[in-house]
Amino acid sequence: MQYYPTLRDPKQIRRDIRSVVLSVAAFILVLQVFSAIVIYIAFVVDHFDAIIYFYQGGDDIASEGLTEFLTSAFLDSADKYSGMGMLIAMLCGVPIFFIIRGKKFVTSDIVRVNSKAKLGTILILLLCIFGIQGFMYLISIVFEPLFNQGGGSLTDALDESTTSLALSFWGALYIAVIGPICEELVFRGAVMRKLERYGANFAIIISSLLFALYHLILFQAVFAFFIGIILAYTAGRFSLKWSILLHIINNTMAIIPLFVNSDFLSVALFIFYILAFIAAGIIVLVMNKQVTAQRTAGAPSEPRVFARAFASPWLIIYIVLTSAAAFLLLGFF
Repeated sequence: MQYYPTLRDPKQIRRDIRSVVLSVAAFILVLQVFSAIVIYIAFVVDHFDAIIYFYQGGDDIASEGLTEFLTSAFLDSADKYSGMGMLIAMLCGVPIFFIIRGKKFVTSDIVRVNSKAKLGTILILLLCIFGIQGFMYLISIVFEPLFNQGGGSLTDALDESTTSLALSFWGALYIAVIGPICEELVFRGAVMRKLERYGANFAIIISSLLFALYHLILFQAVFAFFIGIILAYTAGRFSLKWSILLHIINNTMAIIPLFVNSDFLSVALFIFYILAFIAAGIIVLVMNKQVTAQRTAGAPSEPRVFARAFASPWLIIYIVLTSAAAFLLLGFF
C-alpha cells in the first residue's frame, strides 16, 4: 500500500470517516431505490391493462379478486426483475464515489499496482476465502437450530435473496460478475484508498466493516467482514484486479448449487469448504511470522486512530441502522 506522512490535523480522520460513511450510505440508498423503481416499471409494463382496469373499476373490481392478482403479479415481477434492478442500480451507484475520490477514482484507485502477485500467493488467498466459507458452514450448523427455536433464522434471508436473484440471467450476472466488480471498485477502491493515509490495517478494517454492514443480512455480514479483510489485503498488497478475480470466484462458487440440484454436489462442496477451513488454519499458523510482520507494517500512522474513527457519530449511526436492519431480517418479529 501507499503510505502517507503523519497528519497534523487530528480532526481529519473524522472528516474522512464522515465522507466515506455518507458515500456508502448514499450507495445503499441508491441500490434500494433504483432497484425498486426498475421492478415497479417492469411490473407496470407487464400488467398495464390490468392496472388501468383496476383503477377504472374501483372497489367493485378490487372485491372481485383483481387486488390479489396484482399483488401476486407484483411479487412475481420482483422475483423476475430483481436481478436486472440490482444490476442497473449498482451501475448507477458506483459514480457516487467520484465525490470522495475525484479523478483519482479512475486514474489511481482502479489501476494502481503495488507489487506483482505470484500465482501461489493468490491460490493461498483463495484457499483462505474457501476456508471462511467452511467456517460459516460450521456457524450455521451450530446456531441455526438455536435461532429456529426462537422463531427466527440465521440463514433464511440470505438463502431467499440469493435464490430469487440467481435463478434469472440478470441476477446471476449481477451476483457472479457485475456485483463483485462494482463492490471492489467501491470498497477496495475508493473507500480503502481514501483511508490508506492512516495505515494499511486501519484502511482494511474500516473498509471491511462498511462492506460487511452494507449487506444488511447478519449471516452474510459476518462472512463479508472476514472475506473483506482478505480482499482488502489483496487489493492493497497487489492490485484491485486480483481482489476482483477472487470475489468473482467466490460468488460464482456460491450460486453453482442453485443451478445443479444435486445432493452429491452439496455434500462435496461442504466437505471441500471444511477441508479448506482446516488447511487455511494450518497455513495461518505456519505463516505466523509473515502475518505478524504484516500487522506491524500496517500499523496506524496516527495515534488513537481507531478511537477517533469509532467516535464519529456518522459511523455510529451507520452501524446502528444497518445492524437494526440485519436484526429485523432474522425473522423474530
